[in-house]
Amino acid sequence: MRQQFRFCVALLVLFIPTVQAEPASIELLERMSQAATQLNYEGVFAYQSGKTFQSVRIYHRNDDGNESERLISLNGSAREVLRSNDTVTCINPEGKQVNVSQRPLGHGFPSDLPRRLRSATPFYELVMGDEDRIAGKLTQRLEIKPVDNYRYGYRLWMDKETDLLLKSELIDENDEVLETFEFTVIDTSVDIRDIDLAPQMSGNEMVWHRTEPGEMTTQDLVAFSYWQAKWLPEGFTLIAHQNRLRANNGAHIEQRVYSDGLSSVSVFIEKMRSQHSHFYGGSHMGAVNAFGSVIHAHFVTVVGEVPAVTVEKIGAAIEYAGPEPK
Repeated sequence: MRQQFRFCVALLVLFIPTVQAEPASIELLERMSQAATQLNYEGVFAYQSGKTFQSVRIYHRNDDGNESERLISLNGSAREVLRSNDTVTCINPEGKQVNVSQRPLGHGFPSDLPRRLRSATPFYELVMGDEDRIAGKLTQRLEIKPVDNYRYGYRLWMDKETDLLLKSELIDENDEVLETFEFTVIDTSVDIRDIDLAPQMSGNEMVWHRTEPGEMTTQDLVAFSYWQAKWLPEGFTLIAHQNRLRANNGAHIEQRVYSDGLSSVSVFIEKMRSQHSHFYGGSHMGAVNAFGSVIHAHFVTVVGEVPAVTVEKIGAAIEYAGPEPK
């Protein structure tokens, strides 16, 4: 339904670093975040969400503070994600459009998830768990539990020797596992060469730049649009906005991204056209829930890796506050 943007959107959202938890949990989370960015490593991890299964090879290198990373799909469609510090390039040789329910390549991979989890807000509780073995390595489990039913929780396993994240589970309100990321092979002693980080595919490319908090205020973002969310879960704020997407029929689309610092929701707004079908009501695939409605002659779709009640309540609270058409 949308364009290749879907493969990269989860890589682009940064959050405000605030954590409330017991000191040991916070210290472990900080060490995990540092390991994900500072270590050189090569490995293969599996990612599963519902019936979707991805096997991904990852190369990561830190060269005097400059981070480089490359992910390659090992099954399904051929895809690559390249990152150089805060610039992310997604390559999709087939050039096919991506359905809203499909997940980014390597969603939750080890250099991105700690960056998000490090910014867990006061709306999550961090709890130390038991030890376990992942990819042949002894790990420490850390649980991140939401304080309400509007967001999901996580279970994380970190290598006790290197502090690198080796496994994560996304947990719903019933303590059921929605998504799993897990290394099957990992090597943190390898030298990562330039050729390991160079793209091996060619095709359609999307380039994005991560922006740090503070570069654009919420007031600046709100000023871009007449559309407002009159209800959001506590802690969610508008963090990103763009209005340059095009649907298959050429209609203009606006996207607004709201986040609490860990979970995020996107709102897509598209003007109705004649003979134009659109998703309506609730739907889900894996951990992703969506809710579509018609508001002020526009199709409004709320999509997020949050419980269904969250996208439904946000969708019902979207309002148009601009001038009436003449």
